[in-house]
Amino acid sequence: MLADLLPMMTDTVRQLHAGKRDVFGKSQEGEFTEHRARVTYSPGKLLGQASREAMPDATAVVWLINHPHPIIIGETFELPGGDQIRVARFELRTLLGGILHKVYLT
Repeated sequence: MLADLLPMMTDTVRQLHAGKRDVFGKSQEGEFTEHRARVTYSPGKLLGQASREAMPDATAVVWLINHPHPIIIGETFELPGGDQIRVARFELRTLLGGILHKVYLT
């Protein structure tokens, strides 16, 4: 099942990790890890089914396979275009051959 998704993983994203802090609490250089992913973009809004009013939605969805690091809401990812946006929610799906992580960024 996951083997079918591997050819679609054509992008590279960076997961930014909090850097070390000095004695005054200021963040020094941050660290990041690069991961192979699939990124899909959306306008960031959707219409509510009942109210038909515009509601906020994810600006981008990142698919990761067997992601080695924990994902936390509010964490920052850097997309291939250089945009840095934060995690709004994420899903884990256990499939044959591994775990698919879907990360919704706004």
